[in-house]
Amino acid sequence: MAMGNNPGQLDHVALMVWPEHLEERVEELSRLLGVEFEFFEAPRQGIRGALSSQSQLEFIAPLRDGSGASDSLVRLLEERGEGIHSITFGVADADASDAHLRANGVRTRGVYDAINEDTPAFVREEFSVIRECHLRERLSGALFVLSQIERREGTADQ
Repeated sequence: MAMGNNPGQLDHVALMVWPEHLEERVEELSRLLGVEFEFFEAPRQGIRGALSSQSQLEFIAPLRDGSGASDSLVRLLEERGEGIHSITFGVADADASDAHLRANGVRTRGVYDAINEDTPAFVREEFSVIRECHLRERLSGALFVLSQIERREGTADQ
């Protein structure tokens, strides 16, 4: 299964790495697992990364540009080291999921549209909707992102 159109299932796992290790880690998993990654930069999120919709793995590294988002990822790397950053879980409706979480006392960062001017072209071409709800607290030691991800008509893995 590939990313998107998968309510109630794991969508992808994001691994955080130091910027100087990003290319090496991507190359290593590409070689070992036989999957391809596409590199991207997302300045609004303060990250550079690589995504493999084939394997449901994503790497993220801070841009170290002084932005709050980048600094937050640097702090997390300093505290926890490289490894799992977040687990993205597919949902049918991000707004309804956010409301459900809040009704159950879970703090979220709200819902936002993850397709914007910062989104890599290869993602905008493949997906029509990416609406995300980030939980503020970790569950079972992991940060969860609930994501409504819908593929464009006629793209791979429909």
